[in-house]
Amino acid sequence: MPISVGFYKKMHQWLVNANEENVKFRPFLTKENPYKSRIFLVSQHAVPYFHVEDASEKIFAEALVNRALLEELYGNELQAAPREFQGSLQFEAWLEAQGESLLYTSLNTYQLDSQDEAKLVKQTDSEQYVRGEQVFYEVLNEFQPEILILQGTTAFNQFKKHFAENLVIYNPSITKVQLLEETGPFAEMHFANGKKMLVFVTRSMSYFGKDGAKFEKFKDNLVKML
Repeated sequence: MPISVGFYKKMHQWLVNANEENVKFRPFLTKENPYKSRIFLVSQHAVPYFHVEDASEKIFAEALVNRALLEELYGNELQAAPREFQGSLQFEAWLEAQGESLLYTSLNTYQLDSQDEAKLVKQTDSEQYVRGEQVFYEVLNEFQPEILILQGTTAFNQFKKHFAENLVIYNPSITKVQLLEETGPFAEMHFANGKKMLVFVTRSMSYFGKDGAKFEKFKDNLVKML
C-alpha cells in the first residue's frame, strides 16, 4: 500500500526521535490500510529492532504497511526475530483465513533488539522510552480498533495500569492470563468519542505455532466476536 503524503506526515511523528534525526520507533506492522484493521495485537515492547539507514525513513514507513517490501528490506531481522514475533505473524496468518486483517503493535513502540534491553534503555534514554509509550497511545486513538488483544502477563498488567480509568472489567477476580485466555473478552474500553473496544488477553504468541492448536478456546471466543 503506497502511503499518502498526509499519512506519511502522521507516520513521521511516530517514527523519529525528538530531534528528528533517525528512526527510533515502530508504531505498528500491518499488511494493508491500517484504518481497515479491526483488530490490534499488542506486545510489551517493539522487538526486534529494524535498523533504518539515513534518508530511508519514508521507505520504512511504506514497509510497515507492505509486507513484501518489509521482507525484501529487513529479511535478516525477520528471520532472526524472537518466537513471540514469529508467533504473532502466524496468528496474523490465521486471522487472514478468517477474513480479518491485523495491526501488530506494542505498549512501548521504542525499538529494542531484545526484551532484556528495556530496563537499561528506560534509564539511559528515558525521554525516548516515554515517547514510545505515547506513540502507542496516539496509534490506538487514531485507528480505534474494535478488538484489542494483549499478549503476555506483563503487557496485560501494564495495560490495566495505564488505562484503568477507561476500562470496564467484567470479572476482576480472574487475573491469571491462561484463564482469561479461555473466557473471552475480559474488559471493554471506551474512547473519548464513545466508541467501544473489546479487550482480550492471551499468553505470549510464542506458543501459537502454525495452526494455533494450543489456542483453540481463545480462537473460538474471538471468532464469535468477529
